[in-house]
Amino acid sequence: MTLRLSRRRFLTTAAAGGLTAASGIALPYVSRAADRPMVSHGLQSGDVNMDSGVVWARADRPAQLLVEVSTTESFKDARALPPINALPESDFTAKMLIEDLPSDQTIFATAPASAICRISTSSASP
Repeated sequence: MTLRLSRRRFLTTAAAGGLTAASGIALPYVSRAADRPMVSHGLQSGDVNMDSGVVWARADRPAQLLVEVSTTESFKDARALPPINALPESDFTAKMLIEDLPSDQTIFATAPASAICRISTSSASP
């Protein structure tokens, strides 16, 4: 059996394949998750008193951690804290004293995975 392919059929098929490849449909998904820093021991808290507490987390490489605190478990009224750097000098541990917390309240804290980003520790000028 001989398959005959006309020039027109070849160009139509090649164009359709090129559009599929260009749109990313034919390309496999490439995950960059291995390139992202990971919090190795979860978000920890301690040294809590009437209006403050300490949160910390350890990353597996230099990272910047963003923490949110809330008085509700749904984080409806969450307050984002300034970023905390986890650097080699601190064994990649990011630590922050959270002040001005409401007294007699349960405080919830989270560090969403999307809030962990890699930072450069290079001292070279751009």
